[in-house]
Amino acid sequence: MKKTQKKKTTINLEEVLDLMIEWAFECGQILNTHLIRSYEAPLKLIDKGAHGLATEADVLSETYVMNEIKKHFPDHKILSEEDSFTRELKMEGVKDDEYLWLIDPLDGTNNFFNRVPFFAVSLALAKGSTTIAGVVYNPVTCELFYAIKGGGAYLVRMVGEKEVRVKLKSNNKKEKVFKEALLSANLSSKQVEKDLLKSFPEVRAMRRFGSAALEMSYVAAGMLDAYWEYKLQPWDMAAAGLICEEAGVKISNIKGEQYDPFGSSVLTADPALYDPLMKILNK
Repeated sequence: MKKTQKKKTTINLEEVLDLMIEWAFECGQILNTHLIRSYEAPLKLIDKGAHGLATEADVLSETYVMNEIKKHFPDHKILSEEDSFTRELKMEGVKDDEYLWLIDPLDGTNNFFNRVPFFAVSLALAKGSTTIAGVVYNPVTCELFYAIKGGGAYLVRMVGEKEVRVKLKSNNKKEKVFKEALLSANLSSKQVEKDLLKSFPEVRAMRRFGSAALEMSYVAAGMLDAYWEYKLQPWDMAAAGLICEEAGVKISNIKGEQYDPFGSSVLTADPALYDPLMKILNK
């Protein structure tokens, strides 16, 4: 009598991370190829109505990584930006012991379409609702952020001809005041009222770059001091949220409740600025 093979329930996260980085690089090559072509001929746009815009590069990047996930992990579920738009896929039905991929093949489509070199590939693997591995990659600047749950967060980038690899770790003892801070928020959002902006103390500068995955990763790396947004999707913040957690910066929703990639809002900040920001945002 044949024994029934048990379904494999555990995976090697280091091996999975290597695959994720490889896939991010391949997706980045697809995006860069189309970016170069866009200087000669306009990119093909897909109108998603209230969901915004996508380009042919979004779809090709997504198709590549989804095929790779299905080939290597056929039992895993996938939640992806373009795929969820076409199939209206929801989070319902994912169990605590099931693996779920949350992927954004091009985070920052508006920047990409206008040839602004600030966009990213964002790949995350979750078990149930907990993100266990994440990769965020900007193919133009060659900035690679990655993290494994409990294994720390890292940044790899090219500085001239030298590759620099840094373990990201927030310095909780470092004092930070608003007048020295570089903050990022969606200032065009209806949620950001003029009265709210007036209530801010003097800051060094405020920015809005247009890629939640990269901006959150920049906070993890200390390149930004805080980032917040009122309405995001799980694929926007799952990978970067884990990178922030592993780097030790503060992260929650805007009400101060526990960070949840399946929530809608996020605030991540230098620990010294988190409480003052929370008071301002929740006046």
